[in-house]
Amino acid sequence: MKQIILLSTLLIFMACDDKNDESSPLVGTWELSNLGEYANSDCTGDIDYTAWGFIQAFGMMVTIVINEDGTGTFTLTFGSEKEEAALTWDDRKSQLCITGDCITYKLDGDSFTIDQPEEAYCEDDNFEETSHGTQTECETAGNTWNEASCSVMTFTKK
Repeated sequence: MKQIILLSTLLIFMACDDKNDESSPLVGTWELSNLGEYANSDCTGDIDYTAWGFIQAFGMMVTIVINEDGTGTFTLTFGSEKEEAALTWDDRKSQLCITGDCITYKLDGDSFTIDQPEEAYCEDDNFEETSHGTQTECETAGNTWNEASCSVMTFTKK
């Protein structure tokens, strides 16, 4: 009788384990396949894909590798330069977190998109963000004001 109970318990445990082994469709290698800028900073309106043309012309590549254990890497390659950053992901929240910044993705078959809103900011001649909080303060100090915007990136599974 003990053997039957032990065998039954083992079978139940193994059956539960099999359900957890299902891999997320996000697991794999993804490459940036399109990049654009929404007409509106709230990520709505028409999308301008001009930036994608420049990225392709200069040979920049972005690759994301998603591992089953909730980790991965984000790699940016531009000519001979290569930068990597660790990432984590959470399928339940539809989020990728790269160096602590989390962004929501929308998965659709063999591609996913990321909308990335950016608040308005002021930068100096060295392209460093300043503490000026308004366009008037920024421009009075001789800096450049950058309006709020929202970009969209599309990644395709390889």
